[in-house]
Amino acid sequence: MLSEVSKEIKYYLKHCQILKRILRETNSSLNDINNLLQLGTDIKRELSIYDELEALSQKVERTPNLIIFGQSCHAKAVLVNMLLQQKILPYFSSQWRHITFKYGQAKSVHLMLGEEIEIVENLNVHEEPNWETIPEEDIQRNDKENLLDHCPSIEVMLKHKLLKENVKIIVPPDCHRDQLVEVLERIGEKVLPVIIYALSEDTLSDFNIQEIRKLKDIYLVPFLFVSVNKIELPALNTESLTEPKKHSLESNGEENVNQLHSLKEQLTRLGYISNDSDSDLSVTSEQTDELLRKKPFCLECSLDNALMSDKTINEDFILFIREILRSSKLKMALSLSELHNSCLRKFILCAFDMAREIQITPKRILYAQDVEMKMFTSLMTIASEQQEEITSIIQRTLQDMKSNVAEVLEGYNSSALVSPKVATMEIQQLVLKTLAASVAIQIVQSVGCLQESFTGTLERCLENLEKSCRELEGNLSASDAVKQIIHAAYNIDLKTPTSFSIVHTFMDRLRKLLGSFSSPWSSTGQFNCTLQWQLQVVTNMIDSLSASKLAKTISAQFQEHVKSSHAAFQCAMRSLENQLSDQLEQTEEQRIAIRKKHAPRFARLALESTSLCDLIKWGMPKQIREIGRGQYGVVSSCEPWGKISPCAFKSVVPPDDKHWNDLAMEFYYTRTIPEHPRIVKLRGSVIDYKYGGGSSPAVLLLMNRMTKDLYCGLKSGLTWLKRLRIAIDVIEGIRYLHSQGLVHRDIKLKNVLLDDEDRAKLTDFGFCIPEAMMSGSIVGTPVHMAPELLSGRYDSSVDVYAFGILFWYICAGQVKLPSQFDQFQNKEQLWNSVRKGIRPECLTHFNEACWNLMEQCWSAEPSERPLLGNVQPQLEQIYKSVKYGLNQGKFPYSPGSVKSYASQDMCYNYTFMNFREY
Repeated sequence: MLSEVSKEIKYYLKHCQILKRILRETNSSLNDINNLLQLGTDIKRELSIYDELEALSQKVERTPNLIIFGQSCHAKAVLVNMLLQQKILPYFSSQWRHITFKYGQAKSVHLMLGEEIEIVENLNVHEEPNWETIPEEDIQRNDKENLLDHCPSIEVMLKHKLLKENVKIIVPPDCHRDQLVEVLERIGEKVLPVIIYALSEDTLSDFNIQEIRKLKDIYLVPFLFVSVNKIELPALNTESLTEPKKHSLESNGEENVNQLHSLKEQLTRLGYISNDSDSDLSVTSEQTDELLRKKPFCLECSLDNALMSDKTINEDFILFIREILRSSKLKMALSLSELHNSCLRKFILCAFDMAREIQITPKRILYAQDVEMKMFTSLMTIASEQQEEITSIIQRTLQDMKSNVAEVLEGYNSSALVSPKVATMEIQQLVLKTLAASVAIQIVQSVGCLQESFTGTLERCLENLEKSCRELEGNLSASDAVKQIIHAAYNIDLKTPTSFSIVHTFMDRLRKLLGSFSSPWSSTGQFNCTLQWQLQVVTNMIDSLSASKLAKTISAQFQEHVKSSHAAFQCAMRSLENQLSDQLEQTEEQRIAIRKKHAPRFARLALESTSLCDLIKWGMPKQIREIGRGQYGVVSSCEPWGKISPCAFKSVVPPDDKHWNDLAMEFYYTRTIPEHPRIVKLRGSVIDYKYGGGSSPAVLLLMNRMTKDLYCGLKSGLTWLKRLRIAIDVIEGIRYLHSQGLVHRDIKLKNVLLDDEDRAKLTDFGFCIPEAMMSGSIVGTPVHMAPELLSGRYDSSVDVYAFGILFWYICAGQVKLPSQFDQFQNKEQLWNSVRKGIRPECLTHFNEACWNLMEQCWSAEPSERPLLGNVQPQLEQIYKSVKYGLNQGKFPYSPGSVKSYASQDMCYNYTFMNFREY
């Protein structure tokens, strides 16, 4: 069995080559996405998986190497000689150098410094042309050689099967456990370690225990402990013994059963091996595959270490190697599959976001324009209709000020030496401020309710529209224009003279009106600014103001500003709409690119990586017999695969990249659908790269084998009650798909499978797709296709239409085409007639409830078709009525329940087929 190790390693390297190719294509796809797609920063960050891919690339490059540790050089020598089936290392020596065994055409030994520098030095082994065992002097290091300071190593070249495929046997030198990390660094990172620890004693010493614990910290992989036969050290030098005595000495170490048992107890107690009987790999080769199925190997589980005897190494060693290699490649394939599926999910979510943006942006634009127009109209109405109210406000304010002139001057302190002109201006400012404050308060109270009615949602809507428009920088935006209206109407700022407000304009107007005002006490000389003089100035100013003129000025200025802001808003919205229109076109192009190119490309990579995982875990399914054949694949029953029994698979050979991508998307959607009793769950997939001589690989899609499809069920004869139960099952399946955001798009007889109890499940999701990923493709089976499918604009209601046609067959109890459809020569004639309203005829045994339900489902207008949540209760009510009638012995109408419509040989026991026949 040791000769099989090279085959296992070759098989491992073959899978690594597949992983390398998938990794290269993944990197290429990501580069195309980053260069061609204008995705958001968050999406690109989430799709940035280069670090993970680089880490996987490094792992894939690793070559399996056997690393031999042991209790002593003697134990390691026994194990290495046993693996190589020759006495290559001396049994009785110590203090070894680092030893590496490689594959070579000729047997040779070299003294190396590092991996590439050979030290030119005559070794003792070179003096014997036909040497068998390396002399002890060549592999021992002297006292001057420091392990951590460029210590030379021994490299042995052997033409041995075990060393093929670039496999090495590495024997690290004996050292203190604190030196292990630095000593083992010379092994390199491109090594998949297979750790073997040779045991020649009955028990582990404290040094051995500490060494194993340190090694487990360094290598997070399982260990194989091998109990080897202890060869006693002779009193005389082995070279002085005759060959028969040497043979007697080596064979004298018969393995002691007690030694193995003692080691197993101690290793179990220390937690280095499991107490489970499976941890002892003493099984026959015939049990290997079964053991692998029962107990998947975990590279990071310390309890999966194993113990074996050197007497059973030929049977057990291959199993350990197989598990190690299988676990390593499975972990890499699983990691890659998770990356692919994660990216694919993000692509689909991105497509959903893009579709939503394309739909909602025009609605946001219309909403913003509509709300702003209503606000503009309301403000203009207030400005025109409330001029009289503003006049009365000003008149009351002026009258109050004139009656309480002293209150107007409260807080005014003027210097006695100030000029009349300066004093007059100060009093003017005081009067204007008092008047402006009163008018502002009244105006804000009259229109303040509009702020809550219009501004909040409008501002959020505009901010959302403008956040992606970079060209607005430096220009007036629509949201800024709205804010100008808002500030003018509601936020009258009396303190900031630079900001625009109604009162600010009002005060400017007052200053112009009072510009020609002259005080009767004005003179060029100094005068005393008495209180009487101040009161007279205030009274004269109030008398000179006209309330109607001021109100007219305020109203005109307010309307002018609102109109200006409205015009600015319309201009900004036109610019914004143009920019968003261009962006939406780009978004639609990006969505199409994701849907047609990038997502299918990643789906294919996901299919390959996931299929490789299934192949590694469960192997290639073994076909029993062919049970069905369709346009797109062959259906076969197979032996139990994984945990599936009975099992079947559909083999598909995609002829080109488009079919590969379509199949990959079907695989992704089908496999990600959660478990549901009315959905046929896809259990796994395997790619047969050898199919067609390797030129055209076949994809095997595996699932539970069902009894028959609804087509065969109707032909073989199903009772009316069972058919109604099937109709309810189909509705439940479609509703569940829709709840997952998926549209089946190909509901028909052959895509409804029946189990042993004639319960239905939906299958064949080749056309199943999320609504956001739909492109308007004309897909499906012509008889079941809704009219809008031909226009390319449709939604999930196409499944409701298809169910209506399917329900006609269920009620008819037969598979013959409706006579309304049977008259057409080709599908184009059928489609034209369907668009004109042609539907299946009403058969004589149809009851009214069933016929009405069919007609509702196949309505020409999608909006008129019933919701599936309303269809299911109707079907359940019909089912209960029929069941009640049967229980009462009334036997309600039962079309097709007596007559069998076809012979049993037309009904195959198969899982699913993918016919697209007319």
